[in-house]
Amino acid sequence: MKGAWLRVHGVWLMVVALLLASCQYKDLCYDHNHWTEPNLVLRLDLKLDLDIDLDVSDEAHTKIEIPTYMVVCFYDPESGLLQKTEFVGPYGGPLHVNPGKYDMVVYSFDTEWTQVRGESNKGTLEAFTSDITTLKRPIFSMFEQDSTEAPGPIIYTPDHLLVTRKEVEIPPYSTEEQVITIEATVATIVETYSFEVRNIMGIENVATVDAFVTNQANGNFFGRGEVNASPATIYFPLDVKREKGLLESTFNTFGKLPGESRSYLNILLTNTKGQPFTLVTDITDQFEDTTHIIVISDTVVIPTPEGGAGGIAPTVEEWEEVNTDVPIG
Repeated sequence: MKGAWLRVHGVWLMVVALLLASCQYKDLCYDHNHWTEPNLVLRLDLKLDLDIDLDVSDEAHTKIEIPTYMVVCFYDPESGLLQKTEFVGPYGGPLHVNPGKYDMVVYSFDTEWTQVRGESNKGTLEAFTSDITTLKRPIFSMFEQDSTEAPGPIIYTPDHLLVTRKEVEIPPYSTEEQVITIEATVATIVETYSFEVRNIMGIENVATVDAFVTNQANGNFFGRGEVNASPATIYFPLDVKREKGLLESTFNTFGKLPGESRSYLNILLTNTKGQPFTLVTDITDQFEDTTHIIVISDTVVIPTPEGGAGGIAPTVEEWEEVNTDVPIG
């Protein structure tokens, strides 16, 4: 009886030893389904379209910088909901996305003035700039509101945002090695215009210049490829080109407001005594010019200031005098 017990006990020891010998330690992995071991290399290859067809000397808005990195968003084609966000370099990089069909949206991230919101859904993904109505309303109040038709907020001119949209399909995982490259070209969604006020008499008397362009799109829903149909007024300062005897600058816009609205270029010049002079020009038709160059040829006279500093004493040809209480604070 004792010998039988020893034999049974010995068999169990051998079974336990074999089980222990067959066990090997493995790291836990949560990257994928272990029923099918994936062997997929997925990469995004981006080409940058940095060209702006605008032959002017001012490069304030006409040069697109190579971005530091790009944001890659994968959206569900049916619901439009965000499924995955990846970050790659300016020319692309590796991606890590589950198999499936997606609407892919790629955009540059490190812009100075242009911001992005609504990332959770492709339909609400929008580029916009800051509302500075409170800051700039006292300046804009110098203009005749009924003639400039300037509804909506006052915003900064946007800088270039590089964007591409593409439908992609990531195949199911396979035991065979797969190398997939998604190719796309990113280009700006912002339009650049230049303008000149050519005939400035007494330009040496001009100290500062502020410009506003009315009835522009308030943003760009670049996830679905549409401009924001709400109106806005774009603000930008500009330098006086005294050596050329003209005002010359560039500005960026998300585009003219769709529809029949009129766009006006509103320029406020302040002379060395702090006296303001306003110029309002309808530039609607010039937005249709493919050269994107707006020219104002009317002669503008800025007289040598007389008397004390301050006050309003415009004597510019064909301009109306404007007397306005400017709110402070």
